[in-house]
Amino acid sequence: VEKVATRAAANFMAPSNIKNVALTQLYARQPIMAGNWKMNPSTEADALNLANGFVALLNEMEDTCAVEEKDGCTEVVLFPPFPFISKVKDIVGKSGITVGAQQVYYEDKGAFTGSVAASMVKSVGCEYVLCGHSERRTLFSDSDTNINAKVKKTLEFGMKPILCIGETKDEFDLDITKEVCAMQVSKDLAGVSKEDMANVVIAYEPVWAIGTGLVCEADKANEVHKFIRTILAKMYDDE
Repeated sequence: VEKVATRAAANFMAPSNIKNVALTQLYARQPIMAGNWKMNPSTEADALNLANGFVALLNEMEDTCAVEEKDGCTEVVLFPPFPFISKVKDIVGKSGITVGAQQVYYEDKGAFTGSVAASMVKSVGCEYVLCGHSERRTLFSDSDTNINAKVKKTLEFGMKPILCIGETKDEFDLDITKEVCAMQVSKDLAGVSKEDMANVVIAYEPVWAIGTGLVCEADKANEVHKFIRTILAKMYDDE
């Protein structure tokens, strides 16, 4: 499991000690545990074995549930590679586990070899799409303009984008984490309405703490979460 995100306008488990903030929609959303499989495993057989094992594990837990099923539980979303999505969904869907796509292209169809359209992943049962993952930003030069287009395309097809934001090690060392996150949120959500934000998840992932052995301490992450909420409040409002 790569990260724990929370649905809607950066509802990152709002701390109880934040003063003068009503318990609005922004602070009362269902937690989400999202697992990105990246380019793993190697074969369909391995993917199905992994899915079956995951279902067995989740069935032993009492606080997980499907999307919008009930309050007070954690929604679980898996992001298998494209070739495995449909069959993995057949296995995990029976236990209320949701599946998503690791990315989509922002055009509906055409001569875009190797790309996958939002309509395609929607048709095989995806309810979420990762947008702006750090590996897509760095390895595939996914710009904020393209990420914004993917966020809006995902919403257009009735799915929920999980917008990934976060600073690199160089940016962290320069102490510009907040500036980087503010820029990414502002650019990547440009043109997204307040109403659509009810279906947007923002996942803060400090790039320097992924697969490096370095750890982002909880207090630091919470500080960034709180800051992101202030940016969203300026863009929209506390609701």
